[in-house]
Amino acid sequence: MAMAVDPALSVGQRIKLFRERAGKSRAVLAGLVGRSEGWLKAVENGRLLPPRLPMLVKIAEHLGVEDLSALTGDVSMPRALFSGAEHPALSVVRRAVDSAPLGLADGSVPSIDHVAAQVAVAWQARDSRGDHRTALGELLPALVSAASVAASHPDCPDRRRAEALYASALNLVQMFAAYQGDGNLVWRVAERSLATARASGDAVAVSQACWFLVEAFRKSGQWDSAQTLTEEALRLLGPVRGDSPSLAAAWADMAFHAAITYARAGESGEAWGWFDRAEEVARTLPSDFWHSPTSGSARVVPVHAVTVAVELRQVGTALRWADRLAPAELPARPRRARHLIEVARAYALRGEPDWVASLLTDAVEAAPDTARWNHEAHDLVRGLLDGPPSVRTAARDLATATGLAA
Repeated sequence: MAMAVDPALSVGQRIKLFRERAGKSRAVLAGLVGRSEGWLKAVENGRLLPPRLPMLVKIAEHLGVEDLSALTGDVSMPRALFSGAEHPALSVVRRAVDSAPLGLADGSVPSIDHVAAQVAVAWQARDSRGDHRTALGELLPALVSAASVAASHPDCPDRRRAEALYASALNLVQMFAAYQGDGNLVWRVAERSLATARASGDAVAVSQACWFLVEAFRKSGQWDSAQTLTEEALRLLGPVRGDSPSLAAAWADMAFHAAITYARAGESGEAWGWFDRAEEVARTLPSDFWHSPTSGSARVVPVHAVTVAVELRQVGTALRWADRLAPAELPARPRRARHLIEVARAYALRGEPDWVASLLTDAVEAAPDTARWNHEAHDLVRGLLDGPPSVRTAARDLATATGLAA
């Protein structure tokens, strides 16, 4: 029988209630979800905003709560709903990752130039196609296999380059696998990419792998780990960031990571402090510079500003920054779609569902696969489904486009 809960309780109070009913101390639960005891206390006492969806799912799992509505007070949201629909190609991509040589590879060594071309084609497909997960599902099995063999072959003519390419291929796997319910695969490729990049000694490859691992930490609510790795990457890149635009962009990317992580923790001063430092470096990049894996460029400064402001619930600031960038200026369709979703979040906070519906429709047009596997987009669509009559038709269309109506 479900436990009766006072509907007036906040999310934090509900977490405390179920934690105590489960007989877990703050220290124990915080440790299980990868956070500090102080963070959990602040959440329970309402000094921090309620945890985001991925963290709520983890908390629910460790407290034995089957329906997230018990923690949120909202309509029924079974935990399984958020495991993520699997792309048909996921099992094939996973098999390619798991089939990597454990020791030295045998047979003929793949051409490193050919592997580099495969990596470039995959990143280009990821940026240019709205169905980028389908595109990656077609390309990744052969790419991951070739890259892993090249990086571990005894006759490899340039092992460091091969390792950097393999790390980049694994980053592509993380992008493909994210939000599909196989968290083990995401963590496996994120950590393997960083280990491989470190072996290569390539600072850009290391920073790119760090960027992706920080993404995994933050999406799972492990903000302390995200910030620790971010700061370590910044220390690594600091002395060399002036050596090339790629290294300067890498430093700025990690500083933007710091800003967003602090924003999600509700620490406004630290968030905007890191944003200012990141912006200063990003503005020095050539106007045509674009680093596909992390969207590193001067053009993404307003994109990150919108995210920081939305996380801090500073709606006016978010919308002022959004006005500084036409989404079409972002060359990568998935990045364009994610930006539109972030701007939609700002309008949702301001209570303007018609703008939310319009922006989400634009996001689906830019990159349907991004909207389909984006938790924030799903949350916004659910809100529209319960919204005013003016957005009902758009909401139903969006529910179909994002897979919520399946």
